[in-house]
Amino acid sequence: MKKALFILLAVAFAYSCSDEVRTVPKEQNPLFSMSRAVSLDRLDTKINLQKLGIINPTKVIKKDSILIVLDREGLNKISIYKQDGTLLGNYLPTGLGGNQGLYILTMHLDEKGILSAYDFGNNRMVEFDMNQLGQAGFGPTFTPVPTDKKHLCAAKWGSTIVATGMFDQRYALLENGQENFFLPYPNYRNADNSQKSILFASNIIKIKPDGTKFVCANMQSGIIDLCSLIPCNTITRITEQNLYSPKATVKSTRRKPVAYSTDNLFGFVDIEVSDEYIFALYSGRSYNKYKEKIGYGERIVVFDWEGNHVHTYLLGNPFTSISFCKEENAIYGLTNHPNSVLIKYALD
Repeated sequence: MKKALFILLAVAFAYSCSDEVRTVPKEQNPLFSMSRAVSLDRLDTKINLQKLGIINPTKVIKKDSILIVLDREGLNKISIYKQDGTLLGNYLPTGLGGNQGLYILTMHLDEKGILSAYDFGNNRMVEFDMNQLGQAGFGPTFTPVPTDKKHLCAAKWGSTIVATGMFDQRYALLENGQENFFLPYPNYRNADNSQKSILFASNIIKIKPDGTKFVCANMQSGIIDLCSLIPCNTITRITEQNLYSPKATVKSTRRKPVAYSTDNLFGFVDIEVSDEYIFALYSGRSYNKYKEKIGYGERIVVFDWEGNHVHTYLLGNPFTSISFCKEENAIYGLTNHPNSVLIKYALD
């Protein structure tokens, strides 16, 4: 396993014990405040994925009567089903190169019907034009990213790619074959940029449907960043919501430069976006208390594209991922406990 890959997996899904003891954040912020909390209880539909033979998926997007399934641990990373369980196709069999896929954490379906995901094992963006589903030649197309630096998270809109990774600055912007780097990392004690790139490696990036802005949410903390892509050759920060920093020990060692506390609160599990809002699925769980259930989000924090907190949806069913359907004005949430179920909640 490549060293950079091992670092990302360790940062995103495992914890090393730290002796440092710090208090749980007590400041009133959108992640902890109940002042704008709304119970999301307008349950509309439940789809029992287990009965369809879909077991422990990572993320599921419903488009019309189609289910698009990401399975991070599966033999095929992306599969497409009819809603009755009929398999339409398996794509990206596990492996390096060719039409294969290796490490994909999330995926996104835009309003034009383009499904995109970043494969950081193969260093490339993967795209499917869902408008061509059922036509001859339907399948993935690939856009490579430069390999001189390790890109760990990326999102694509048109020809623009925004990424985070092992960089000296926070973001990489790839446009017209050129790559440039922008903005400092969040402050974290005396850590240098190399240490910060590891500390803040676990992110989810989503680009606004019109391509003018993007949001980057950290999985290991309460840090969510909103940035502008206007003009298209630069990144400027609109606001950085540093709601709380990760609990970690940072050391100048190559073997284990970052050790997260088992009491560290897991941050943003998944992000979805619309023209008006950012839907941030938030965990707030610690490994010490929840173990393997740390990656479940119990609330969806809604921001506008200026970073203002709109309201927070409280979930009766904690989700591992979410998707937003503009046509239905609904949130679909995925749970794999005890069985794999996709749950639809209609929004007001």
